[in-house]
Amino acid sequence: MITRLATVPPPMLSVRRRLVASAREWLRRHRGDLAVLLPVLLAAGLVHAIGMSAFPRYVDDPGTYLSQAWSVRYQGTLSPYSYFYDHAPGGWIQIAMWAWLTDGFGRYDTAIGFGNEVMLLAKLASTVLLYTLGRRLGFSRPGAAAAGLLFALCPLAVMFGRWTFLDNLVTPWLLAAFVLALSPKRSIASATGGAVCFAMATLTKETALVLLPAFAWALWRNTDPHNRAHSLTVAAGAGFLLMAMYPLMAVYKGELFEGPGHNSLLGTAKWQLVDRAASGSLLNGGSVMRQMFTDWLAQDPVLLLGGLVSIVAGFLVRRLRPIALTLLIGWLMMLRGGYVPFMYVIVLLPWSALLIVGAIEAVWRRWPRAGVALAAVAVFGAALWPARLYPMVTASGPQPLRAAEQWVADNVPRDRVVVAHDSIWVDLVHQYGFQPRPIIVHKLDADPAVRRELKRVDYLVVPNWYYESGGGNYPTLLEARKHAVAAARFGSGGDGVVVYRVSEHWRP
Repeated sequence: MITRLATVPPPMLSVRRRLVASAREWLRRHRGDLAVLLPVLLAAGLVHAIGMSAFPRYVDDPGTYLSQAWSVRYQGTLSPYSYFYDHAPGGWIQIAMWAWLTDGFGRYDTAIGFGNEVMLLAKLASTVLLYTLGRRLGFSRPGAAAAGLLFALCPLAVMFGRWTFLDNLVTPWLLAAFVLALSPKRSIASATGGAVCFAMATLTKETALVLLPAFAWALWRNTDPHNRAHSLTVAAGAGFLLMAMYPLMAVYKGELFEGPGHNSLLGTAKWQLVDRAASGSLLNGGSVMRQMFTDWLAQDPVLLLGGLVSIVAGFLVRRLRPIALTLLIGWLMMLRGGYVPFMYVIVLLPWSALLIVGAIEAVWRRWPRAGVALAAVAVFGAALWPARLYPMVTASGPQPLRAAEQWVADNVPRDRVVVAHDSIWVDLVHQYGFQPRPIIVHKLDADPAVRRELKRVDYLVVPNWYYESGGGNYPTLLEARKHAVAAARFGSGGDGVVVYRVSEHWRP
C-alpha cells in the first residue's frame, strides 16, 4: 500500500484527499434529503420507463428533433434539410451531444428508443431539481418529496414527458435557473449560473423567454442589496451573451433578415407570431385551445386545476410569489388567442406541483386542520392516477409505424424513394442505409430543394390521418396515393399505417 501511494505525486494526493473529504462532508450534510429523494427518484424512473417504448403513439415532432440531432451528430449541420429557424437549435444539439458521448443512435434499434432515454434522464433531472427548489422555497422534506411525486407521477407528465419534446429539455434548465437564483449563498456566481441556465432554456426552446419576468423577479429578490447591482449586471451580461449566439449565428449565415432564396430568423419569427394559424383563447368554447385543454383535463385535472387555484395562495405567501408569477404567465399565454402547441401543458406541470404543495404547507402552518383537509383533497385526486397510469405502463406490442418500418426494411430495395414519417426517418437512414435518403413527409411540399430534386416517389409510409385531416397540407402525397396500391397494412384508424407502392409511371 505504501509503495503504490509513493508513485502518486504529492499534490495530486492532496487534491484527491480534499475532494474525498468534501464529498463525505456533502453526503453527511445532505443524508436526510438523500434518504427522502432516492425513493422519489426510483418511483419516478420506474413509472416513466416501464412501457415507454409502446406508449404513447408516435407523433411527428420527436422524429423531427431526432433527425436534426442525427444531422448534428453525423453531418455537422443543424438539419438534414434547410434549417428553418422554427426553434433555436440548443435542444437537439444537447441530444446530439449525448448521442456522441454514448453512441446513442447506435445502441438502439430505433431513434425513438434513444429519444425515450434522453427524456427519462430529463425527467429524473427535473425531479431532483424540483425537490431542491422546494427545499429552497422553505418546504419540509416530505413536502418537497410530494412536489416531486406530483410532477413525476401525474398522468399528463408521464404521457407528455415520454415524447421527445424540446419542452421536456427546457424544464430542467428552467428549474436549475430558479434553484440557483434562490441560492442561500446569494453570491454573484449563483446569480450568474442561474442566468446562464435560463439562457440555455431559451436556446433549447425560445418560448421559455416569456418566463423572464418571473425569473428576474426571483433573482432580484434573492440578491444581496449591498452588491445587487453588481450581481444583476454580471448575471444579465452572461445570460445575454449566451442568448445572443442564436441571432449572431443567423447574422453570420446571412439569414437574419428576410430575403429571396433563404430562410431567415426574423421571417420565421414573424410567421410564428403573426402568420401562423392561431389556436384561439381558452375562454372561447369553440377554439382549438379549448379542445386541447379539454383533452388535458381528460388525462388529469388534479395538477392543472390544483395549480390554477394555488396561484392565489402563492401570491399571498411571499416566498412563493415568483413561482406563482411563473405559473400565472403560463396560464395567460393560453388566454391571448395566439398559437399554442398541444405539448404546451408541459410548461405548467412542475410549477403547478410546487404551488399546490407550497399552498398546502402554508395553510397547514397557520391552520393545521385546514392544511390537513387540503392535503386530503390532493391525495384523493391523485388516487385516480393509478387507473390512468395502468395502460401507460402495461402497453405492449410494436407501434404501427415501427411495424411498417420493419416491413419496409425487409421488403423494399434500398435505392427506392420513400416518403416517410419523421419518427422512422433516422432508422431508415442510419440503421437500414436507404439511399437516396427517404423524404420526410413535411418536406415533400414545403422544402423548395426537395421539390427541385424530386423525380419520382416509390413508397409512402405515413399514418392514415395524413390522408384525412392533414391531407390539405400535402397535395403531392395525396396525388401520389391516387397512383398507388396498398402493399401492407399495420394498425387501424388514424394512427394506422398503410404502406403504399406508387406506380413507376407516375411522376410528381
